[in-house]
Amino acid sequence: MRRLVIAPHMDDESLGCGGLIAKHRGECAVVVLTDSGPQRAAEHQAALAELGLAEPSLALGFPDGDLPGQMRALVAALDEVLAEQRPDEVYLPFPSLHQDHIAAYEAGMRACRLSMSEGHWFPPGVLVYDIAAYDVNLYQSDLRWNVFETLTEQQVRAKAAACAAYGSEIPDGAHPMRSIVEMAAAIGTVRKVAYAEQYALVRSLRP
Repeated sequence: MRRLVIAPHMDDESLGCGGLIAKHRGECAVVVLTDSGPQRAAEHQAALAELGLAEPSLALGFPDGDLPGQMRALVAALDEVLAEQRPDEVYLPFPSLHQDHIAAYEAGMRACRLSMSEGHWFPPGVLVYDIAAYDVNLYQSDLRWNVFETLTEQQVRAKAAACAAYGSEIPDGAHPMRSIVEMAAAIGTVRKVAYAEQYALVRSLRP
């Protein structure tokens, strides 16, 4: 199994898929779409180390906050990444409130299309991950949280440590980045497991 997490910014991979990455560290790769500067890049490397990722992330370097204006180039870049990585599953951010998240979702869906172009990779599995920092949705969709990745306490603690590595991004006071363990427990408990992350299934081709 080869899993590719597409993150609009450095921190989205940890908040959305940190438990999945820690659980399947030898099977996961991360591609970050935007450039957030050297401090965030250093925090990102520290976060990936907490998750035990087997390889560094791939950074595409698009301007932070301007992904909607880069759609054509963004889809072309993701086409190349998919053709090179050939993932079995692709993970995209939920298109809630942030314009970069919406653009990343739309570009990712387009890159995961069935194409007539030679060499285009058609990933068998496409899922959407939750970014808990946004509680308002401006994007109408039929996505539902219907896939739940069970996690151990060790994997959840690794996710929490990865999120904590982004010190420059975490505001004072209550914030989802400070409540990783509690959120994973809330998602898991109602599914009769200790901890879990939630995903929305878009496509799954079973052999």
